[in-house]
Amino acid sequence: MDRLPDVKIAQLRHFVAVIEHGGFKAAAKAVYRSQPALSLSIKELESVLGTALFEKGSHAAPTPFGLMFYGEARKLVEHYERAIASAIDVAKMRGGRVRVAAVPSIAHDLLPHAISRFTQRHPGIDLEVEDGTATYIHERVRSGAIDFGIAGSPGDDRELSFTPLLADVMCVVVNTGHALFKRRRVDWKDLSGYRLIGNGTMRTLPEPVRRAMSGQEGIFIANTTTLLSAVEGGVGLTVLPYLAQQRHRDALRFIPLEAPRVEREVGFIELMGRSLSPAANALRESFVENLHVSALPSYVRRLVSLS
Repeated sequence: MDRLPDVKIAQLRHFVAVIEHGGFKAAAKAVYRSQPALSLSIKELESVLGTALFEKGSHAAPTPFGLMFYGEARKLVEHYERAIASAIDVAKMRGGRVRVAAVPSIAHDLLPHAISRFTQRHPGIDLEVEDGTATYIHERVRSGAIDFGIAGSPGDDRELSFTPLLADVMCVVVNTGHALFKRRRVDWKDLSGYRLIGNGTMRTLPEPVRRAMSGQEGIFIANTTTLLSAVEGGVGLTVLPYLAQQRHRDALRFIPLEAPRVEREVGFIELMGRSLSPAANALRESFVENLHVSALPSYVRRLVSLS
């Protein structure tokens, strides 16, 4: 295949302007060029294309080729201008899209406040927000489906970076009818013998802690809302981080577990070596800012400084 000629977008814009303004003089004024400079630009374009665009002796009458080429040139100029305008909007955060995902314990309370702050400052940005397990979020970031996530650490995954934000204590979740409901202190060994409903967070617990529970884990529920409904309905008890509490769940109680005290760290999950867009970075900063103005319970620790 022959190498395509080097046609500059300015030359196409000049050509389109001559036709649309009916002459070289008016076109030169419209594109802020002198008439000789505009004429030279058109001649260079004709030289690259290998044929005339305007009839000889005519001020602005296009040749049959010029008339055909005008339609294509106009589309290219419009596409170029739209692309540049869109890029500038994204760079200045007047437009664009941000995609983020968070574990339910963050998505249900902390993230909405950050989103509210962000949308007030940048109303032109479209947001796509989803929640899911930490494993799901790690994969979404890894595949490029979202800009960043807020979840537990990906461990030694070399494709992902982790910036700690906060840590909350692990709790046993029981309903009002459970024998542990009124206990102020519960140790891991106290869970032994009870029916446990497994979840993704429990699978990340240290092995000694899992052995200490030694309950009957015959059910696994990944969705937090469904999991809490099952506990509320008396199916069994489960273990979740403190921030997984949901409003309007008066029939449930989150009791911090001791001996040992185990915390779950949550932070930003990002693709290693990839910069965030200005809008995505602004949402990230909004979350950190909101984290510092939010009143966190004593069972939650901030791990990030406001900078």
